[in-house]
Amino acid sequence: MSRYAQHSDEELITACRAGVEEAWEVLVGRYERLVYTIPRRFGLSPAEADDVFQSVWVALLKHLDTLRQPDRLGAWLVTTARRECWERRRGAEFQRGENVAPDAMPEDRWVEESSPEEILSRFEQHQRIRQALTRLKERCRRLLQLLYYDPARPSYAEIAGQLKIPVGAIGPTRARCLEEMRHLLEAP
Repeated sequence: MSRYAQHSDEELITACRAGVEEAWEVLVGRYERLVYTIPRRFGLSPAEADDVFQSVWVALLKHLDTLRQPDRLGAWLVTTARRECWERRRGAEFQRGENVAPDAMPEDRWVEESSPEEILSRFEQHQRIRQALTRLKERCRRLLQLLYYDPARPSYAEIAGQLKIPVGAIGPTRARCLEEMRHLLEAP
């Protein structure tokens, strides 16, 4: 674990301004999922999302010394990523000869209608859930991943087969696993 892992965003920005590479790595690691989520929610391809991701971090690097509110870094990153997505989508539409307003672009409604702070809050909540999920016992973790995260949306019969448990045990096991998850999320 990095010695900067527990530092605030403000402290990391100060260290980055001083040229501490380790602080930059922690900062990027802290927000990489958030930044990458925005272009994917806009419907951009993985390659386009990679480009947006890189552009956002380059923009932060360029504005590091002029960043006025380092304590609001997450919101700044969300706003920058959204703008970059709008520019890329608008550019793509213009290249095809279409004139589409940014508000008509295919973006998930929650991304479009939420403030950067709301997006950041949702991201932080998802991070807490992912961290709690990793602390569950293997059986609970696998069950919850199959039920809630598997894009194939397996049936109860398929889940029972993968976990080698009776179909009738899925509901009660899920309830116990969710209760354990709730305790992990409520713990300080």
